[in-house]
Amino acid sequence: MNDTTTGASGDRLPNLIRTTGGYRVYDPALVAGTQYAIDDHGDLVYTRLPAGAATGTVVIASVVVALWIGDDSWLWTSVAFLAALPTGFALALALLALVHLATNPARAYRRRTGRGAFAVEVADRDSELGQLCRRAERLAASPSWTSKRVDPERRLETLLWRAVGEGDQVAVEELTSLTEPATGPDLQSV
Repeated sequence: MNDTTTGASGDRLPNLIRTTGGYRVYDPALVAGTQYAIDDHGDLVYTRLPAGAATGTVVIASVVVALWIGDDSWLWTSVAFLAALPTGFALALALLALVHLATNPARAYRRRTGRGAFAVEVADRDSELGQLCRRAERLAASPSWTSKRVDPERRLETLLWRAVGEGDQVAVEELTSLTEPATGPDLQSV
């Protein structure tokens, strides 16, 4: 019995992105300890302030400003709202730009590690590195991995980066052993 699934984007390994022709592998140290995540397209996303919350805050603040300035006049209320809305969005955008400037994980990663590259492109899915990425992707989507029966220490992300990003042969062997067919009655092969 094989318990692998194709996996939804929520089941994917956070540092492994499927591209048009292959994969992109990120160093997990890039977002470790930050308020950022790597989305399905490989973009760094600030997770502390969701876009919906920022938009809602701007709209509510614009309504409050419009009612306060409007002075019981529909015309002044409408004009104030139409002026406050783009002003609020501009202020929110400026605030997010400052947050990103101060907490940019790529800059912090380069400062911490001294390396410029925090991602590696694997262009050919049929290459040895592509096969490692595919095996890691399938393992991460399996119930055995999500239930922590396989890799309970959650080393998969780090092993994948060491194997693909750094070319560490020991990591290749460990990653391969994680994805080998299971031998126990409780575990399923991936």
